[in-house]
Amino acid sequence: MLASGGWHDVRWIDLDKVESPKDDLRKRGARAGATIFARGEGIHGGDGEIYFTCTSGGPARRGQIMRYRPSPVEGRVEEAAHPGQLQLFLETSDPEHFSFGDNLSIAPNGDLIVCEDRRGSRPDNWLRGVTPEGKVYSFARVSAATKVSGVCFAPDGKTMFLNLYNPARTIAVRGPF
Repeated sequence: MLASGGWHDVRWIDLDKVESPKDDLRKRGARAGATIFARGEGIHGGDGEIYFTCTSGGPARRGQIMRYRPSPVEGRVEEAAHPGQLQLFLETSDPEHFSFGDNLSIAPNGDLIVCEDRRGSRPDNWLRGVTPEGKVYSFARVSAATKVSGVCFAPDGKTMFLNLYNPARTIAVRGPF
């Protein structure tokens, strides 16, 4: 289990039989020292960083956002001496603060925009903004029985595209962002 906020050196673990017909890859990885990520879903590359969500991660199973900074020699022998760094960027137990983060994107202003994936007959799924310092704010609410399945921004940064799962829809929202 990772402590929130601190940075941790990353050591990659090689596993064999990765097709995992027994669905035991995560268990074998954990026995070899790997960190388990619960329901890894959204991923977005930023300025030398990669953010990814663990939709049901953490002790409260409400979700986490991880941040990874690759080694400058990623994938080469020298990486052992200069490892990448992993941070538990955000974790919560309060569903009003952040709950079941799924897909995410970096907005033109540098904040993360995270789509929540709450379940139920009429869930209120939110788009949460997260500042580079890890402060969460409510950006928008999607009050419909659908999953918010992704968000991205036009290259000029003036339009946000929000994708809904069922019924399938893409909504364009003009900014500034």
